[in-house]
Amino acid sequence: MRIILVMVSSVDGKTTHPTIHGWSSAEDQEHFRTQKAKHPVIIMGRKTYDTVKQELQLNSKTLRIVMTKQPKALMTERVPGQLEFTDESPNVLVSRLERKGYTSMLLVGGSETNEAFLKEKLITDCFITIEPTFFGTGKSIFTPVPLDIALKLIETKRLNAQGTLLLHYTISYDHTNG
Repeated sequence: MRIILVMVSSVDGKTTHPTIHGWSSAEDQEHFRTQKAKHPVIIMGRKTYDTVKQELQLNSKTLRIVMTKQPKALMTERVPGQLEFTDESPNVLVSRLERKGYTSMLLVGGSETNEAFLKEKLITDCFITIEPTFFGTGKSIFTPVPLDIALKLIETKRLNAQGTLLLHYTISYDHTNG
């Protein structure tokens, strides 16, 4: 299965800002909408879900799965075929989705969820938008753990006059940097 990580980051590597919304460019938001339309499954962590659930627009074409340590606490919010909550490991979840016929999914954060998929060597592609700003504080794409995983740059695209960059990488778990 292709598992595509899609994140937006400041130049100093932060994916969150105190205002939470409204800091990414319109061009990044359009890229994100395009990616969501291409993939039938979107995976996020519970903290990301809590941040976006008020704006979440569920539909029968997209299955959203929230990774959480306590899925039973959120079962009243479940919408069969559209919104699920799970405490499965990434490997178990991906196997279940593959058995159902899914071939691709988006991974949209947060840092703990991203790290769990990376540790299990499941992420195949990364689309990272770099916004021309510094935050100084905030969360990163992954929780702070030692990593040494090689990426291959596939495409670089300038999205706007301010200098927002879209980077597309593939991941090779067979060789590391160094």
